Amino acid sequence: MSKSIVIQESVLRQIIYTILVSQCSLTVGMCLEWRNDDGETENDWSTSENMSKTLIYGGAIISAGPAALIASMQTKLREVLIIGMLFTLCGSIIVLMCSTGALSTLITGRILHGMGAGIVCVVVPNYAAEITEPKYRDVLTGLHPVFLLSGMMLSHFADDYCTYSHVNIGIIVCMTISNLIALCFIEDPPCFQLIFYENLRKSESDCKSIDVSSNSCHKLLRNRDIDKIIDLSSIFTKKQYYRPLLINICLICIQQFRGNISLMDKLQCAYGGKLPLSEMISTITGFQLISSIFCLIIVSFLGKKNVLIISGLGMTITLTLAIATLYYMKSLDGLWLPYLIVMYIIFYSIGYGPIPWILMPQICPRKSKLWTSGVTVSLYAFLNLIINQPFINNIRYMLYMSCGVDIFLLIFTVVSAIGTVFACMFIPKIKDRTPS
Repeated sequence: MSKSIVIQESVLRQIIYTILVSQCSLTVGMCLEWRNDDGETENDWSTSENMSKTLIYGGAIISAGPAALIASMQTKLREVLIIGMLFTLCGSIIVLMCSTGALSTLITGRILHGMGAGIVCVVVPNYAAEITEPKYRDVLTGLHPVFLLSGMMLSHFADDYCTYSHVNIGIIVCMTISNLIALCFIEDPPCFQLIFYENLRKSESDCKSIDVSSNSCHKLLRNRDIDKIIDLSSIFTKKQYYRPLLINICLICIQQFRGNISLMDKLQCAYGGKLPLSEMISTITGFQLISSIFCLIIVSFLGKKNVLIISGLGMTITLTLAIATLYYMKSLDGLWLPYLIVMYIIFYSIGYGPIPWILMPQICPRKSKLWTSGVTVSLYAFLNLIINQPFINNIRYMLYMSCGVDIFLLIFTVVSAIGTVFACMFIPKIKDRTPS
């Protein structure tokens, strides 16, 4: 009886710690969707939304790799996550303090937001996958994309119902401070704690036998860090390490080339511009959030591979029907197209939206999972940076005017079909597997 009570307390502690860590993703989601609509700054920053996302994704690109490197060498996840939250806090305070014309200050704040986002997206899924038991691992790892979408929804709500957009940043500051306080009470995963203290004991025993005045101890520790870097870099040359990396890269590429932005334009055109873009984005984000929660429910008994196959098939079929509606049944365009696009987003959100984040730390050996996550998050931020640029829509419009066909829709359909085949052939079945 007492043993079962101890086990339940252990599971409860795992769940609480994972929720506290995953809440950092909520602030990242709010940072991603924050819009500066205050007076002169918007006039000076003619492309404020695109530039803002460019800065935050640029910050994520430059921070994900170093975060993975530091966490791998020091075997400390909690401390690295605290650094990420500090970046977010500093960026938010800078944005709060900047005047309406201080463009350089605003840029600095957004880059710091991006650096915090990159660190959070590397650490949170790995912490959840490492600390939880196999039975609960998929659900608790999936809290990262769920909290990310929740933050986006909260950001849209704050922007739409508050006339002063910095209220949103004020909420981010309060949440970041509460996250920092909560992180002080959680612990690193047991395996990381064990590795850290073993390395510490080795360092102490080595230094005791060395004359400290000769600076040999410092050289020993420095050489050991260099050996760690060389050893970690070797993961890209062994199949058991680089194969999971390639799978993660392919999943993120398929995830990003899904065309949600272009499809939202189609949806707005179908309604004749009657539906405001901000309201449409909030609605679509809400659909994504509900579908992602539903994904966490079904993935436990269907399995990640089967859910990905269902998601890919659903996206392919709905996009094929959308193309047929656009070019062969033009009279039904305004009637069926919005429903098909919403169905496509739902199929995406139950599979290729959250599952790459769940798989990212689970298919890699423990030795390489942080490095793999760093590369994957950097790629995720880079692809988002490209997709959010205005020239993408310009290219799409020019191609449509020149040939009369929306080539992007065809590309999205092909990518969805490739994603289905990829899931069938390459995604391993790892239900209840303990990371090694």
